[in-house]
Amino acid sequence: MKAATAASGWESVRGAFRSALAPWVVLLIGVPVSLFLFFLIRDSVENLARLQFEREAKDATGVIENRLRSYSDVLYSLRALFASEQPVDRLRFHRFVKSLDLRDRYPGFISLNYAAYVSPKDKTRFEAEVRRDTSLDPQGYPHFSVKPPGERSEYYVIVYLEPMTDYEFALGLDLGSNPMAQAPEKVANALRSGRDSGKLLSSAQPLRVKRAKEVIYLAMRLAVYRTGMPVDTTEQRREAYLGSVGAGFDVEDLMKAALSGDILKYMRLKLYDVGAVDRANFGSSTTKRLLFDSGQSGNGSNIEAAIGAADEDALVHVLPVEIANRIWQLQYIAPRRAMVGQLDKLWAPGVLLAGLLLTVLLSGGLYSLSSSRNRALALAAQMTKDLRETEERFRLITENASDLITVHDPQGRRLYVNPAFGKLFGNPETLIGTDAFNDVHPLDRAQVRKTFFETVEDGRNRSVEFRLLLASGEVRHIESHRSAVLDQQRRVALVVSVARDVTERRRTEEDLHDYAERLRVTSRRLVEVQESERRLIASELHDRVGQNLTGLGLNLSIVASGLQALDKPEIAARLEDSNALLRDTVDAIRNVMAELRPHTLDEYGLPAALRSLAAGFSQRTGIQVSFEGGPARTEFPKTVDLAMFRIVQEALNNIAKHSSADCVEIAISRRNGHATLSVRDNGVGFDPTKVESSDGSGWGLRIMRERAESVGARFSLKAKPNRGVDVLVEYHTETGA
Repeated sequence: MKAATAASGWESVRGAFRSALAPWVVLLIGVPVSLFLFFLIRDSVENLARLQFEREAKDATGVIENRLRSYSDVLYSLRALFASEQPVDRLRFHRFVKSLDLRDRYPGFISLNYAAYVSPKDKTRFEAEVRRDTSLDPQGYPHFSVKPPGERSEYYVIVYLEPMTDYEFALGLDLGSNPMAQAPEKVANALRSGRDSGKLLSSAQPLRVKRAKEVIYLAMRLAVYRTGMPVDTTEQRREAYLGSVGAGFDVEDLMKAALSGDILKYMRLKLYDVGAVDRANFGSSTTKRLLFDSGQSGNGSNIEAAIGAADEDALVHVLPVEIANRIWQLQYIAPRRAMVGQLDKLWAPGVLLAGLLLTVLLSGGLYSLSSSRNRALALAAQMTKDLRETEERFRLITENASDLITVHDPQGRRLYVNPAFGKLFGNPETLIGTDAFNDVHPLDRAQVRKTFFETVEDGRNRSVEFRLLLASGEVRHIESHRSAVLDQQRRVALVVSVARDVTERRRTEEDLHDYAERLRVTSRRLVEVQESERRLIASELHDRVGQNLTGLGLNLSIVASGLQALDKPEIAARLEDSNALLRDTVDAIRNVMAELRPHTLDEYGLPAALRSLAAGFSQRTGIQVSFEGGPARTEFPKTVDLAMFRIVQEALNNIAKHSSADCVEIAISRRNGHATLSVRDNGVGFDPTKVESSDGSGWGLRIMRERAESVGARFSLKAKPNRGVDVLVEYHTETGA
């Protein structure tokens, strides 16, 4: 019996051990297997992508090589033309090249030419023969000469050239001393090497030619020998050498024609010249010369941006091509991701994700089954701990908060108050269970009770402002926000109130309001005093200075009339100057009086005064000012007329100083009981926010705003940089429009 019990206990222990160990065994096996499959599939996809990339690069290289071979065949066919029995003159050369249809069949060819070998003793005769050649052009070539000028040991002169248009400069050019080549001596060596070997050669020296646009091209040349002469040895070839046929081609056009646009969308191609075939070090990077780069040829390829700076993530394949006794190196570059299909990209991550997910789910299921009871106990303990910590945090927050925090039941009785209430009501514990509405000011109690029970009814949060009446009789202003706490049946079980004493803020706001009102009254009084002083000064100028100047003018006129100009011409001239100066002084006094207190405003009303102001402003500044408004009086109070007149004055002053305007529009309109004054210009404008916020700027705007508000009008401004300024003053009339 004891043995059976012991065996049963041991089996239980073993079962529990296996149950706890199973999730970890699944995890330890599943993760490595998933990673192994991920790397295996990823490497397979990348290898397939590389094989596809190399195959496409090889196919493209084959296309390019075949195209280059066909271009080389053109030169061999041209040499065969010279080897025929009939002599090749300029007309025959022209017809042969035209029959090749280079533009459509051999894109990339710029021109075909024949360069004759000329010795120094035959140079003069050779130039004369070319000048007399009328086989193609009836006028011949009377200005033909070998260029560049100078005596040399031998000349390789271009004498036939097709097409001739845009390449007239090349006729007569000595290729052995070509100033357009980067290294003319290398071109000359290539010509001699081609003469001695009879092979198709290229100097690989880029030539800069200016046609409709400036292009850089390469040239290939093939030696031409006299018909019937032996050419087995170097000496024999030198003896039979007539010259060479050559072709100039634009590498970029050639490559574009050979490659399809689809390849260049995801693959970048660089073409290098790495040296002559017989050079041992042609593969050295120091001898490479870049001939073509699809990433810089303007073909619309985004492959350079796709590869970016991550060169290690790019696929690169290099293939050599032999052409014109030189080795060209084709370098293909493509971003790895461009060679991998969208579905192939997802295989490896999908397998890894599926394997890991399956492993985690299986392991998690086994672990959940084996440890559900422990997890339940741990969860309960954690929840209890969190609840206690939450309660402690709430207690610390509420007891140390400066706000007044209260918890009410649905009837409005206090269930909890925080210590902040002690500052207002003494011991907060005495408030527990009391009616929260008893301490509210009688005038606010109904509103507070109404909002509270609305929250209890619908559960929506609300804010309310009210006054508390303390036992000492002091009144405190309170802002309160109430939030509902719902039970399981979604009914309001508690109402939490968070309030703040804003008494001091209210007092500060009231003080600021009173201060602002006093400032407005003071500003209005200052304006009145200022206008009164202006009126007094204007009156004094009119009554005293004006009368005195008028009397002085009469005296000068009497003296001048009694003085014989023939007797004292100098004094008569002085009197005339004094009279003119007196008239200018009178006009200046009148302008000052108009600025101080325009008599037109008092006698004829605001429209007439604004017309007069506009006319005077235009005369002084040269700025065209138009006025639109009724001829009759505005029937505004005199203070409103004066304020609007001063606002227009200030606006015109600002326009003259800052706007650079040449046109100003002033208008007064009345509609629906509102009168609107508008001053608009077409100047440079400005940003009102920057002007009004800057120190020491915007005083004119502030003065206009203060004048408008002092008479109960509304001032506004519409302004933008380079769009002028529109000043608006709106006044509500009692009679309407």
